[in-house]
Amino acid sequence: MTLRALMAGSLMIAAAPAAMAQSGTSQGWISHAEAGPAVPPIVLHFRRTITLSVKPRSYPVRVTADNRFILFVNGKRVAAGPSIGDISHWREESIDLAPYMKAGANVIAATVWNGVQPLKLPASATPEQISAAQGAALFTNTAPLFQQSVATGFRLIGEGEAAAASTDQPGWRVKRDQGRGFGNGWRQVKRWYYVAGNPETIDAAKADFDAAGPQEKGQGWQDAVAAPDAAKRTLVPDRLPQQLYAPAAFGKVVRTDLPAARAFPARPVTIAPNSKITLLLQRDAMLSAYPQIDVSGGKGAAIKLLWAEALYDADGRKGDRDLIEDRKPIGIWDSFIADGAKRSFAPLWWRTWRYAEITVETKDQPLVLEGLRAFETGYPFKQVGQFKSDDPQLTQIFNVGWRTARIDAHETYMDTAFWEQLQYAGDTRLQMLISYAVSGDPRLAEQAIDAYAASNVDGGLIESAWPTRGKNVIAPFALLWVGMLDDWRLRQPDPAPIVRNIGRMRQMLDWFETYKRPSGLLGKNPQWNFIDWVGQAATDRSIFPSYGKADESCLMSVSWLGALQQGAAIEDAFGDKGVGQRYAERAAALKAAIRKHCWVPSRGLYADNPDGDRFSQHMNALAILYDVADRDEAGAIIDRINVPGKGIDAPEGVTAVSYYFAWYLAQALVHAGKADQYLGLLKTWRDLLGVHYTTWPEERDDAGQGGKGQSTRSDSHAWSAHPTADLLGIVAGIGPDAPGYARVKVEPALGSLKILSATAATPQGPVSVRYRLSGGTLNAEITRPANLPGDFVWKGKRYSLTRVTTKLKVPAR
Repeated sequence: MTLRALMAGSLMIAAAPAAMAQSGTSQGWISHAEAGPAVPPIVLHFRRTITLSVKPRSYPVRVTADNRFILFVNGKRVAAGPSIGDISHWREESIDLAPYMKAGANVIAATVWNGVQPLKLPASATPEQISAAQGAALFTNTAPLFQQSVATGFRLIGEGEAAAASTDQPGWRVKRDQGRGFGNGWRQVKRWYYVAGNPETIDAAKADFDAAGPQEKGQGWQDAVAAPDAAKRTLVPDRLPQQLYAPAAFGKVVRTDLPAARAFPARPVTIAPNSKITLLLQRDAMLSAYPQIDVSGGKGAAIKLLWAEALYDADGRKGDRDLIEDRKPIGIWDSFIADGAKRSFAPLWWRTWRYAEITVETKDQPLVLEGLRAFETGYPFKQVGQFKSDDPQLTQIFNVGWRTARIDAHETYMDTAFWEQLQYAGDTRLQMLISYAVSGDPRLAEQAIDAYAASNVDGGLIESAWPTRGKNVIAPFALLWVGMLDDWRLRQPDPAPIVRNIGRMRQMLDWFETYKRPSGLLGKNPQWNFIDWVGQAATDRSIFPSYGKADESCLMSVSWLGALQQGAAIEDAFGDKGVGQRYAERAAALKAAIRKHCWVPSRGLYADNPDGDRFSQHMNALAILYDVADRDEAGAIIDRINVPGKGIDAPEGVTAVSYYFAWYLAQALVHAGKADQYLGLLKTWRDLLGVHYTTWPEERDDAGQGGKGQSTRSDSHAWSAHPTADLLGIVAGIGPDAPGYARVKVEPALGSLKILSATAATPQGPVSVRYRLSGGTLNAEITRPANLPGDFVWKGKRYSLTRVTTKLKVPAR
């Protein structure tokens, strides 16, 4: 999600969690003698040589760093990390170096950097002074907001023969790279909230390009020193795989003031002395990747690489995402200075772009742009899910959603890979569902469940995003975390993530009990009660969700109701049945209070507050989903909050959902028995295809469709990608029919479709379906894993899936 909250004065940088002291020793952590707490930003190179008599069969090491490392063996990039965590859960990668080693001398090297600038405050600083300094740090810090830090350091511990390479053994050397630095992305972008990976600078005359080579080169190398301050954290094994690092196309030149540059990067181009040229490159689709630009000559030339999701007109608005004309890119940029040699400039952190602008300003020597390279990165999901039908736009929607989900999935789920790179609970719940359905890999989801549980604030809530150095508590996001647990309960067979976090679930659910009013509804609590980016301004959060004259909210109450119902089911399955019964009783009483105080008969809708003066799709969708409305009421409510032919738009007087919250509206359709209307909601996404989005945006964007309103900030927001999961789960109808995905139910909602083929991932393996409507008959073919029983459901009738591949002919109506 986006954080306009700063403009409202409510976001501040939090102090890092208390460090976990480890007896005052270095625990194998090493650093540079100059890398004190006041030094960052800093880039260090570490190296040591290990001589082996034979090539090893295995050479296992555990490696980590503060903030980040890139590990090399014999000059080859081997790994990067550590995966994003917090100080109490600092991740340590396990890597076998044997494939990269040889008989004879071997060089193990690492580049380590720290961009977190510590606050410089006197011990006597007041809370107000600390808060002001923390807020100001957003505008000056040179590390992404997700990054926590204790002290700059590197740690590599080998096992068996590899113990000789450990950093607690002598022989490690270190050098500070004086040619690398970091900037502040927010100051570059200026008008939008930016807290993601920071811009970088490289001065080739001062930088070390050979630190991982066979021999030490240049001055500055010295013995590494023990770093006991860096050891003050708790290390945990990283259960995630290494991130993707694969060659990808950089883009093609679509505009330049140097005609010869049109052939770049397929062919080198020479920039004349004392000149300035610009090249704008466009990719077919958005990409997250490590970029690299290769140059030669041009001593003193300045090279600027600017990264953008889209182009903007003179008024700062986006439009058709393919439109070039005189539009300009807006984004962060990296800066490089050539030294006359052949060099490859590459930032340490990856970038996200569809458009990249290269600006070169030469001195008295020509510069040759030799080439561009990109190495795609992200969580290494393997795509299992597929969707095709006789409506080709649905396949496009499926594919764009999956691309968005992948671009925003790395060592954590991210709201937007370009602007924030933060793991927000509201976004993450939907991203997890996409992962389950398309990939079947639950490891990133498990990471998220545990991460939020570790951020215990205000007596039980979670931070809205975690890990982070920020502080921004959104109370309803704790309720969505309970929804994540319940999604896991239904879709994953391993109960461990639920069992170890059930105590945190109780804290979250019970936190809201304090704010229950005599009416049975929830009153105001002191946190930000964000539900959706609609019906509110950045300077006034009280508009949505709304509260009545008695400061009670129906919308907050129904949100709590859903979590109580989910908590009861979780307790009944894995916890304390008595606690589960208590949650069930609370839920029943809350449901009755909502029906009593929030139903407005004259409108046939549930109001957002007991005064009955505000209505939303949100309130009514959740009232359906959590059975406040009975089945007869639900169908009528759906008809009153949707506008046929208008996608997710709402009728006048009803607040419409955003792309994000439309997932809950879709689930309400299914729950109300109107799943065949789901395809109608997708008109909103069809409209986005018409203006050539290649990943889904954050907010409604009339400027992108010929209007004159404000354009959405982010073009890569995975909370808008849920149709990818729902095309499989609702339209193709593949989903769990028992907890742990112990059974599968295939219940398609084809709407106007005549032909459909799809595959969805399950914990037991892929389930594939084929449908063809011919005349008055539906021909269905379902293929499932042999150990996954289930049923096909059509028009309310169940048909047992008796074979691995079951073929059925059923009446179409």
